[in-house]
Amino acid sequence: MDAGLSNGRLRRIGAVAGVETLELMRDRASLVLIFLLPIFQILLYGYAISLEPRHVTLAVATDEPRLVDPALDAIASTPVLTLLKPVGPAGSAEKAVKDRRAQVGVEVGRDPQTRAVQVRIIADGGDPAEVRPALGVLQTGLWKNVAEVYAQDQTPEVEVRWMGDPKAADAWMIAPGLIGMIVMMTMLFLGALTLVRERERGSWETLLATPVRPSEALTGKLAPYLVIGLMQTAMMLVIIHVLFHVPLPPSTLALLAATPLFAGSYLILGFAISAIVQTQIQSVQAAVFCYLPSLMLSGFMFPFNGMPRWAQWIGEALPLTHYIRATRDVLLRGAPASAIWSEMAPVTAFGAVAAVAAIACYRRRLD
Repeated sequence: MDAGLSNGRLRRIGAVAGVETLELMRDRASLVLIFLLPIFQILLYGYAISLEPRHVTLAVATDEPRLVDPALDAIASTPVLTLLKPVGPAGSAEKAVKDRRAQVGVEVGRDPQTRAVQVRIIADGGDPAEVRPALGVLQTGLWKNVAEVYAQDQTPEVEVRWMGDPKAADAWMIAPGLIGMIVMMTMLFLGALTLVRERERGSWETLLATPVRPSEALTGKLAPYLVIGLMQTAMMLVIIHVLFHVPLPPSTLALLAATPLFAGSYLILGFAISAIVQTQIQSVQAAVFCYLPSLMLSGFMFPFNGMPRWAQWIGEALPLTHYIRATRDVLLRGAPASAIWSEMAPVTAFGAVAAVAAIACYRRRLD
C-alpha cells in the first residue's frame, strides 16, 4: 500500500512538472532571456571588464629633477600610468589634481632640516576605482626605490593624501556612485512593470479604450515615479551626509535638479520594456538584461580606462556613467553646477531615444 501511495504521488508530481514544462516551453521570450543573460554576462566579464586601469594620468613635480629622472622611464613602460609632461616645479602636481588635469600627483622634495627625501602622493578621491591600483604601483616600489638611490641609504618618507577625502574612507568613495545605481535600478524596474502589471490584472483593455494618446500615457504614468526618484535621491544624500559626513556643497541643488533627467531616462526605457513583454517575469528578466551593462561599464565597480575602446563607447552612451561622474564631481570635488549640466547632455539624448522607442512600442500595442 505504501508503494502504491508513493507511486501515485510520483505520478502526480510528474504530471504537474510536465504541465509546467509545457508552459515554460511556450514562453519563448523567457527562455531566450534565461539562456541569453548568462552568455551576455560571460561576454561582458570576459572581454569588457578589467580590474587593472589603463592610462591613469600622473603629474610629477620637483625642484630637483635628478630625484625623479630615473622614475620617468619606469612610468613610460607601464600601461597603468600616463605621465603629463613636462615635470613641473614643486606644487604643480597638486594643482594639476585640483584642476582635474591629472588623477594622481607626485611631489618629490627634501625635508628642509634633515634633507631626507620626501615623496608626497596626491590622489583624486573622486575616482577610486581608477586611482587605487595606480597608487599600488607607486607605493610598492617605484618612487620609494628611486628615491632611495639619492637618499644616502635613508628610507624616504612617503605620504598619500586623497584629494577631497582626507580620511580615504571607503564610504566616501562608494556612496556617490551608489546613489546613481540605486536610482537607476528603482526606475528601471518600476518602468518595466507599469503596463505589464495592468495587462495581468485585466485593466489593460480599459486603458486601450480611453482616448489617451501614447505620449500622454507615457507622461502621466511616469510622472509619479520621477517624484519618487527625486525623493529617493534627496533621502540618500541626507543619509550619506549625516552618517558618513560626505559634504553637500551648494551645487548639490543643481545635482538634484538634474536627477529627473537621469531617472527619466531609465524609467522610459523600462516603459518600453513593459510595452513589449507579456508577463512580469519577462519584464524583470529584460530589466536585468538592461541594467547589467550600466552596472559593469559605468566605472562604478570597475576601472573605466581599463576597458577596451568598444566597451568605453558603450559606457559613454549610458546615463549612469555620466550621473556617477556628476555626483562624484559635486560631492567629492566640490564642482560647480556647470560640471553637472555638461554631463547631462548624453543623458538627455539617451532619454529622447528611449522615449521614441517607448512610444513606438506603445502604439504597436494599441494597433
